[in-house]
Amino acid sequence: MTNVYIKLILAAVKSKMEYKFTFGFLVFAILVFYMGQLGVILVIMSKFKAINGWTLGEMAFLYGLLVFSQGITFLVFNALNHFERLIIQGEFDRILIRPLNPLMQVLCSGLEVSSLAHFIIGVTAIIFGSKSAGLEWSFGKLIFLAIAIGGAVLILGGIRIIISAVAFWTIRNRALVHIFVYSSKEFILYPVSIYNPWVQWFLTFIFPLAFVNFYPAGYFLQKSGQFMFHPVLQFMTPVVGFIIFTLSLLLWYYGINRYQSTGS
Repeated sequence: MTNVYIKLILAAVKSKMEYKFTFGFLVFAILVFYMGQLGVILVIMSKFKAINGWTLGEMAFLYGLLVFSQGITFLVFNALNHFERLIIQGEFDRILIRPLNPLMQVLCSGLEVSSLAHFIIGVTAIIFGSKSAGLEWSFGKLIFLAIAIGGAVLILGGIRIIISAVAFWTIRNRALVHIFVYSSKEFILYPVSIYNPWVQWFLTFIFPLAFVNFYPAGYFLQKSGQFMFHPVLQFMTPVVGFIIFTLSLLLWYYGINRYQSTGS
């Protein structure tokens, strides 16, 4: 069965690489987009020097955590952003009749290798931010960085699964994808501590995007004094990721059990 998933992944990669110019242009476009975001942050920082006590290097580190986590999420969960199309066109019905895990089939068939651009920007921002902020690395910090990024990916991936599962009832979920997948990340381009208490509470306990980069960055950059809530939150990204991802899988399988074909 593992061989089948590997073949699906290889087929997805080959399809992406078949048109090399298109693939190269997509990577270039993603790089330009994120460099544009970085440019905006640089312009703001050149004028204000610091945002709520966060210097340029610290902002770059915060941004790097976000983009690198998004890169892994984009690589693995990208197919879910277009899940609505699978249902409308009846492709998901074909997936269901195969003796394989439906979610794994969707993920493996939509592996997005252009996420290479995210890794380039993310790693560059993390390295630059670390040096600029004077962050001293240790083996323990490197281990926690990997664990925190893993937790962030579970949060971002879990959100995508939840939004996809909604389509089992509504058929169309494109608007939710734009709001909760694409637009929502704008909230965590900057330190969550700049927002009013209600927004901080929302991004911590309801829609926990703050755990993707703000709280783990607080640990590495010793910013826990800016946390509105308990300092233990800086270590909670893996736990929150596990909870969100588990809930997303429960909703996904609950939705499949109640899914009715569109008849396409």
